Amino acid sequence: KIKTQTTDNKMAGCALGRCVLLFAILELVASSTVRQYCIIGAGPAGMQMGYFLQSAGRDYVVLERNATAGAFFLQFPRHRKLISVNKRYTGGTNKEFNLRHDWHTLFSNDEQLEMRYYSTKYFPDADEYVRYLHDYAEKLKLNIEYNTQVTTVDKEGTNYVLVDQNGGRHLCQVVIVSTGIWVPNIPKNACGIEHAVGYESVSTDPADFEGKVVLILGRGNSGFETADSIVGSAGYIHMSSRTRIRLAYQTHYVGDVRAVNDQLVDTYQLKSLDGQFEGSLGHVGEESSVCIEKKDDKFHLVHKAALKEFSDLEDPMLRHPYDIIIRCLGFKFDFGPFNGSVSLPPASQGGGSKYPAIKPNYEAINASNLWHYFSLTGLSQVIRWIYSWISVHSSCPVPPS
Repeated sequence: KIKTQTTDNKMAGCALGRCVLLFAILELVASSTVRQYCIIGAGPAGMQMGYFLQSAGRDYVVLERNATAGAFFLQFPRHRKLISVNKRYTGGTNKEFNLRHDWHTLFSNDEQLEMRYYSTKYFPDADEYVRYLHDYAEKLKLNIEYNTQVTTVDKEGTNYVLVDQNGGRHLCQVVIVSTGIWVPNIPKNACGIEHAVGYESVSTDPADFEGKVVLILGRGNSGFETADSIVGSAGYIHMSSRTRIRLAYQTHYVGDVRAVNDQLVDTYQLKSLDGQFEGSLGHVGEESSVCIEKKDDKFHLVHKAALKEFSDLEDPMLRHPYDIIIRCLGFKFDFGPFNGSVSLPPASQGGGSKYPAIKPNYEAINASNLWHYFSLTGLSQVIRWIYSWISVHSSCPVPPS
């Protein structure tokens, strides 16, 4: 009996060893397989491109760092109301025309995968969009590898090598970056910026701001969204930025401040205590004359010693301390994975741009077969155009769909 057990244990050990060897071989084969296309990011843009490639029968994979598609919208916008339009009816039946006025729906062969079936609101809740994106990925069976964060992008010969957080290697002929801009923009060497609470973590409970005096750094949509949520609770709110407010209905650019968020423009114009400031006060950064100091659990705006001649703080209202300062300075592209043999310069010379430098056709300015695209309005149309361009000009062309 003892001999039999020993033999069984040896056989089990051999079987386990063969399994380990087999898995090692499979992992080695997987790490040496060159795919035609690797898409980084399973947001709306990445999934739309994945759908086009899948429809054309191409070899592709979408690498997503989170456990679900569209994970950005699980957290943002913080107060959950999207500023993108869900136009369900246009008075016409032309699908192309209707899709142009539907800022959420992605192209597919499933007519039920339209945002109008997920929300009746003109400005939908972000959670409704997350549900739509999840269904889009699942129903179309897109090839997405979740919990796979690309930490390094290198190149070996003509192929790209994407290394993930576990050391896994993904070889690709063409890389399509659709991560969007998600890294909070925190000015380098900003004096006292550590005293500000970031938009990404600030409380969304208006009760936490009851009677508080609040300063919001940044006058984009995130800043106005935050102000709009606490205007009924706060004592008063000041907002500041480097430049004048850019209102979408004046500039005709959808990324500027939307009317749905600009309540604090009204309260300012109607002299209801809230304030709007611009210039060096609004630019709490390296070149700013302003510094944030904490004294007795209050936050003060003070001049840097060498720049006392500036008069931004002569307004008596600005001499009062703030109970909380909120940083709403937007987001920027994650340049982290592109610091090896494949480096991407920012679009601006000074390195402060939130976007990488790209050509007019969305290809990286210094790397062939490396493509970027960032878009909200008309997302599907933009990606369809990029897909058509890649199908003709990349190293592994795609048959036109």
